[in-house]
Amino acid sequence: MKLFELRKLSINKLLEEGIERPIYFTDLILSKILATNKATLITKYEEEVSPHLCKELLFMVEQRLKRMPLSYIIGEAEFYGRKFKVGTGCLIPRPETELLVEEMLKLMPDVKLFADWCTGSACIGITLLLEKSNCSGYGIDSSALALEWAMKNVDFYNLQNRFKLICNSEPSKCNIKDKSLDFIIFNPPYIPTSDIDILMKDVKDFEPREALDGGEDGLDVLIKIIKIAPKFIKPQGYIGFETAGNIQIDKIHIIMQKDFKLLKNIYDYNGILRHMIWQLL
Repeated sequence: MKLFELRKLSINKLLEEGIERPIYFTDLILSKILATNKATLITKYEEEVSPHLCKELLFMVEQRLKRMPLSYIIGEAEFYGRKFKVGTGCLIPRPETELLVEEMLKLMPDVKLFADWCTGSACIGITLLLEKSNCSGYGIDSSALALEWAMKNVDFYNLQNRFKLICNSEPSKCNIKDKSLDFIIFNPPYIPTSDIDILMKDVKDFEPREALDGGEDGLDVLIKIIKIAPKFIKPQGYIGFETAGNIQIDKIHIIMQKDFKLLKNIYDYNGILRHMIWQLL
C-alpha cells in the first residue's frame, strides 16, 4: 500500500468515529513509525509502505478509536518544550501546569533543594532541574507504576544524581530531613469524586484514577501535603500547587492561612484560577 493510500484510510476511519484532529493524528503517527518529520511526509506519498508498518499504524488507529490518549499511543508527551515518556499508570502532563513551573522558576535563584510531590512522569521536577543547574530535588509519588515512568525520564535526562525518587503514600511519614526544602511544588489529584464520571472518556477510562480523584471535595491529598509542608520547608520557604479552580479556593484559603501567606494566584488559559503560590510565615 502506498503512503497516501494508508494516510487516507487512517483519516477516514477516524472521521467516521468522530475522532478530533484526524489529519494531525495520522500525520504524527506516520512520521513516528517512518522515522521522519511531518513536513517531509508529502514527499513520500507515492512510496510503498511495508505490511509491517501498515499493521503498526492501523493498530495505533484502533487504539485511538477506543479513545486512548494520543500521548499513550506514541509513548510520550511534551512539557515545557521537552519530551517526556508516558504510558499507562502515569498522568499525562498538561500545558497549563507549565504556568506554575514558570512562576516557581522565578523564585529559584538561590534554591538548593525542593520536592516535586505527586511527581507522576517527573515532568515538573525534571524541568526545574534542567532550567536551573544549581539545585537538586525529590520526586515523590504514591504510585510505583508512575515512578517507573519517572525513572525513565530521569535516566533519559541523566539526572540520577540530582533527582531522588521516593514512593510514599503518607506525606507525614516521608523520609525527608526537617526544614531542608526551599519549596514544595505539586499537582495533586484534585477532581471531586462525583465529577470523575463526567470527564472525557480519554481521561476517565485511561489515565490513573489515583492521579485524578481527590476525594469528596477534591482536596484530600492537597490537605495532607499542606499540613506537613511546614515541617519540611525552610523558614520563608514556598509551596506552589495546582487546583480545580474557584470551587476550591475558599476552602484552600482557610486551610493555608494558619501557616502561609498568599504570594500569587495564577490563572490558566481560560481565565480560571488554576495555581497558587504561598510563602511560609
